[in-house]
Amino acid sequence: MREAIRTLCGRFPTYGYRRIRVWLKKEYGYQVNHKRILRLMKEMGLTVCSLRYQAKRKKRRGSISVQRSNEHLQVDMTKIWCGKDGWGYLFAVIDEYDKEIVDYSFSRFCRTTELLQAVNQALHTRFPDGVYGQGLTIRSDNGCQMTSRRFVQAMKAAGIRHERMGYNNHDGDAYIERWFRTLKEESVWLQEYDSFAQAQQDLDDFIAFYNHERPHSALRYRSPVGFRQSLTSTAA
Repeated sequence: MREAIRTLCGRFPTYGYRRIRVWLKKEYGYQVNHKRILRLMKEMGLTVCSLRYQAKRKKRRGSISVQRSNEHLQVDMTKIWCGKDGWGYLFAVIDEYDKEIVDYSFSRFCRTTELLQAVNQALHTRFPDGVYGQGLTIRSDNGCQMTSRRFVQAMKAAGIRHERMGYNNHDGDAYIERWFRTLKEESVWLQEYDSFAQAQQDLDDFIAFYNHERPHSALRYRSPVGFRQSLTSTAA
């Protein structure tokens, strides 16, 4: 078991004992109390220090209570260094309820075109019969792409309620921001990309892993896709 723990901590250096326990059961068949995993990780010096951040802005109301998937999406952009090819720009769309990355666009350009590509792909994935009249809300920050006339008009034409987070509301788009941090801590910051193509492949692999395999603490340590499928089977 110690060797299994050491192997998993090598693969997932940012994981705490709870997620390591999930993977021990999933890959090695060990069903062990979480306290024992914590003790063994402490003995081997493999525990992860929790990062503590102090908010520097005044808190304002802005969080939203969602009751189901396909009710509220968040979209945002982050940039990733791609070595000789310079910066790559990632637009991603997350479902607030099931935490799945519905779709994304990774490009060497940072325009409204790439934003709309990510959003349109997400809408096609979740609403193959059309989104108009489905009561969907999309929240974004106040970036130039999200406030462009082209994007605002596209949301209006599709019957989507577009919300822009207020100033000094740091948790207004907390779900997508937290996912960007997860992406960078568990993949991007652990390596140096030589090219845009290499970064693209790694992003594709990580997002597939995140959606289908990675245990999410807010979903009772199920993957986003597994959680959504469990809701579908329960409803049926």
